[in-house]
Order: sequence, then structure tokens, then C-alpha cells
Amino acid sequence: MYLFETQEGDRWVCISCARDESENIKKDGWELVMEKDEPMLRCSLCKGPDYEMED
Repeated sequence: MYLFETQEGDRWVCISCARDESENIKKDGWELVMEKDEPMLRCSLCKGPDYEMED
């Protein structure tokens, strides 16, 4: 999961959405703050996790 600093505040974005929306992220000037491997975080774009945890 990636944490971006945006004009509207910080946003967590999953790997898939970051890849799919990379042009818009660059165009809007979002700055990458950090990466975190945390399955409980949810993407601000698709509302899903980076990956599903198996029990």
C-alpha cells in the first residue's frame, strides 16, 4: 500500500490502483510519502486491500 500526500490530504492507494492511475497521480502532483505492507489498510480509490489474507 502506498501513502500519497495530496491537496485533499493523505491517501492510501493499493498497488493495482497506483499502477492504473499512475498518469493521473503524476498529473495531480501527488507525492509518495511511504510504502507499507499492511493487509488491514484499504485503498482510498477502490476501497480494497493490496491482497487478501488467507486463514
